[in-house]
Amino acid sequence: MSFSAAMKDDLARLTSHKDCCRLAEFAALTRFLGSIRIGGGQKTSLLLATEHPAVARKIFSLAKELFRMETEITVHRKDRLRKNQVFSLCMPAQEPLEKALFALGFAREDEPQRIDFSARPPRQFLDSPCCRRTYLRGAFLAAGSVNAPEGAYHMELICHGKEQAFFLRELLQAFEIGAHIFRRKQAWVVYLKGSEHIATFLTVVGSHRALLEFENARVSKDMRNYLNRRVNSEAANIGKQVEAAQKQLRDIGVIDAGGRFAKLPRILREAAEARLENPECSLAELAQILGVGKSGVNHRFRRLAEIAEQINSGNHGVF
Repeated sequence: MSFSAAMKDDLARLTSHKDCCRLAEFAALTRFLGSIRIGGGQKTSLLLATEHPAVARKIFSLAKELFRMETEITVHRKDRLRKNQVFSLCMPAQEPLEKALFALGFAREDEPQRIDFSARPPRQFLDSPCCRRTYLRGAFLAAGSVNAPEGAYHMELICHGKEQAFFLRELLQAFEIGAHIFRRKQAWVVYLKGSEHIATFLTVVGSHRALLEFENARVSKDMRNYLNRRVNSEAANIGKQVEAAQKQLRDIGVIDAGGRFAKLPRILREAAEARLENPECSLAELAQILGVGKSGVNHRFRRLAEIAEQINSGNHGVF
C-alpha cells in the first residue's frame, strides 16, 4: 500500500463526536467527489465515486448517521488495463437527500434545481477550528494525494473549479500552511511543497501515524543529505589540498633545478624541506611541524611560487 493510500485508510477510520464536524467532513467529501444525476420525472440522485474502500465506508456511514439516507453501493473496475476498483455510491431521490442538499449548501431556496459542487461551503460549517480541520480531512480523503516522504515532498488536492481551489488555499493558510495553485487541464490543483507545510497538514487533519512515518523518513533523509554534503565537501577539500601540494612541489622542483634552493632564506628553505618530506600533509599540519601559524606557512609558499615564476620567466633577480 502506498503512503498516500495508507494515510487515507487511517484518516477514514477517525470519527468525530460532534455533529458539526461530521457535517463539515461530509460536506467536503460530497463537494470533491459528488455529481448529480437527473432521472425520470426530474428526480435527483447524488453520486459519489472513490477508489478507496475505507473512504466509501466513511461516506456510507456519514450519510446514514447525519441524514438517514439510503445508499446503494456498486463496485466495478476502472478499466480493463488497471486493477483499481471503483466504489460508486448512489443516494437515490428521497426526502432525506433533498434535506441534505440544502443542509450541505448545494441547493438554494431560490434555485432548488441548481446544484453547485464548486461553490464555497456555508460559513457555519467552518465557524470553529475543529470543523475546519475535519473539512480539510474530508477534502484530502476525497481528492488528495501525497508522495512518500522518501521522495520529493509534494502533496496536492484536485478541485472542481477555481473558486473551490482558492477557498481551499485560504483554509490552509488559516493554519499557516503555505499552498499554491495551478491549472491542470480542466482541474484546479492546490499543492504543498516543503516538508514543514506537509507535516503541519498531517497534524491538522489528525494523521498521527502518517506524521510519525513522515518525520522518521524526513530525519533519515536530512541526515543522509547532511552526510553527503559533508563527504562531498571533504572530498573537494582533499582535492584542493592535493592540487596545492602538487603545485608547491613543482615550484620547489623549479627552484632546485635552477640552482637556487641552497640560496633560499632559511624560513623558505625550511618550508620547502617540510613539504618535500611531507608531500601529503595539509597546510595546517605543516604549520604544526614548522611551529608557525597556518597563514605564515601559506605566505612562505606564496613567496616560493613567486621565486619559481621568476626563474621560469628568466628573471634571476634577488629574492
